[in-house]
Amino acid sequence: MQNAALSIIKTEGPSALLAGLAPTVLGYGIEGAMKFGVYEVMKPVMAQVVSDKATAYILASIFAGAIASIILCPMESARIRVVTDKDYKGLSLVQCLPKLISEDGFLNLFGGLWAMLSKQVPYTMAKQVSFDIVATFLYGVFATKGLAAIDIKWVVSVMAAFVASLFACISSQPGDMILTETYKGRSNSGFFGVIGNIYKSGGVPAFFTGTGARIVHVSSIITSQLVVYDIVKQLLGLPATGSH
Repeated sequence: MQNAALSIIKTEGPSALLAGLAPTVLGYGIEGAMKFGVYEVMKPVMAQVVSDKATAYILASIFAGAIASIILCPMESARIRVVTDKDYKGLSLVQCLPKLISEDGFLNLFGGLWAMLSKQVPYTMAKQVSFDIVATFLYGVFATKGLAAIDIKWVVSVMAAFVASLFACISSQPGDMILTETYKGRSNSGFFGVIGNIYKSGGVPAFFTGTGARIVHVSSIITSQLVVYDIVKQLLGLPATGSH
């Protein structure tokens, strides 16, 4: 990564490292808000549909992940074009999206939707649901030791977040491979064609290429996200995740 960054700076200048920043910030900002917000809203809704709490959480996370994917797709399409296409270089998000629509059509903004869903739905489901379940389990364990929830809520939050980050990285790695290959633009064979190409390159293990590096890189980000998410919930007067 260091060599790649130095090479980009040398050939294109430091500003090239910030190419596509606007759609990244806006896209992932809204996507994150939807992912966490819709999940919390849908949990009680799904609890009315199914009696099993874990199943309700899974359904809520699938819904949240799908909504987040739909919102993120156009932003990801814009980001890729700004970074990789010289005709889009230097364009702002407001300039890029209309140009994409006029050249390729509105629906083409969602050309990578199935690939996005293959990553974001397992990612959201593993991250959100495992965080809830592991936190609930830890509160139960600590309660048997006579510890009050308020005394150990930060310990539980960090521990549950870290475990959730591992589940999220591993479960979404195949989807991340599919998404990467889709947005590279090297295949015109569609979603299932991309899956076939990855499988041909190395079988099932090919879908987990780079998992170790991704865990090291992404797990710290996910852990931080979930801890902040838990803090914000409590600041808003909601109970800590898993404590009720």
